[in-house]
Amino acid sequence: MNAGFPARVAIRAVIAAVLVVGLVAAGSCVSERSTGTTSTDDCLTPPSAAGLPVVFIKQFAYIPAQIHVRAGQSVAWVNCESDGTPHTATADDASFDSKLLNPNDAYVRAFPAAGTIPYHCDLHPFMKAAVVVD
Repeated sequence: MNAGFPARVAIRAVIAAVLVVGLVAAGSCVSERSTGTTSTDDCLTPPSAAGLPVVFIKQFAYIPAQIHVRAGQSVAWVNCESDGTPHTATADDASFDSKLLNPNDAYVRAFPAAGTIPYHCDLHPFMKAAVVVD
């Protein structure tokens, strides 16, 4: 029998274990940015957003991803990240930009005319959503 055989088996076992741990960790990272159901029960709506339709920003997502409002109505965005992550709400056509929203910050914008306005986060471009104005 080859003297190096047990060492090769042990190395392969370690590599397999590292790969499994890496795959599990990668899956966890992806799930943080999932589009699954996210609770906004722990989000606080600041007074500037009282009575308005609200888009919560939490776990790297806009909730809801599409909001419908009437022409002339305002929408509030509230950053609910608990880990200190800042975000923006920036129109793809540059018609609005919240600038940096730190956790618990809010941004309010009126939408005077009908149309669909897609937007994203400048810091995290994979975050996308839309305001639909009827």
